[in-house]
Amino acid sequence: MIDLSEARQLELTVEAEVEERFLDAMGHMNVAWYGQLFDRGIWTFFGRHGLDPQALAQTQRGMFALEENLRYLSELREGDTLDVHTGLLEVRPKTLRLLQYMVDKQRQKVAAIREVVAVHVDLATRRSAPFADAVTAQLLAAQRATPPTGPMTEAAAQQFARVWIDAWNRRDAEAVLAHYADDAVFVSPKAELFVGSARVQGKPALRAYWQTALAQIQRLEFKLDVALWSPRSETLTVVYEASLQSQPPTRAAEVMRFQAGRIVHGEALDGAGVTAGAGA
Repeated sequence: MIDLSEARQLELTVEAEVEERFLDAMGHMNVAWYGQLFDRGIWTFFGRHGLDPQALAQTQRGMFALEENLRYLSELREGDTLDVHTGLLEVRPKTLRLLQYMVDKQRQKVAAIREVVAVHVDLATRRSAPFADAVTAQLLAAQRATPPTGPMTEAAAQQFARVWIDAWNRRDAEAVLAHYADDAVFVSPKAELFVGSARVQGKPALRAYWQTALAQIQRLEFKLDVALWSPRSETLTVVYEASLQSQPPTRAAEVMRFQAGRIVHGEALDGAGVTAGAGA
């Protein structure tokens, strides 16, 4: 069962009651209405963060769906009340990945989960277009979602790696920390430089380490190379290029072991400098 707290940390974007016209032949809410209510929540979210229909019309821009994954967890019947909560998993130059929860208020549980990838489109050319800087700033300031807890899949692992890289590039230690279990252990040679020990345990200690490090590092840029997921060991290895301060970029890797959708052990490894033109 999905923890309700994961849903309620996101913005409330729809409140509704299941009406008779929402029902199908089985006497519960038809799948078309799940889609309609989730879409209503998406557009409410867009409207709060610089992508309202009026602004899009003025700039001849639009938002198109590229990909959708909807999981039905329990039925909703006539008279049931529900909330839809919406948040961002990922912000990229032209696309957004959003997470939505539909909450059954009477039974206090999540009835459905939806993930959507949406692309920003120039309606004159019908091609993707970058978000305006002001819109990007609003989106990046929005409450960030974390992937729902549960078994990791290959697709989810690849998405996680991109989200992890993006969070560090915007220096959002809290977004990274949200993926860790409360008693997680993290090991890194750099930790000893900042907090006196290469082994850091627990979220408060991790937060202190990363906040201390970020305060002293003025320039930080990561570029994802490859993400390798092992379902047998529930381990994700993210290999990336790291540029810190004025130093030449180096290759680095982080190995993360998951349990129930959260990182319980992480280890950072630093490699040799990156040679221009060298292969992976």
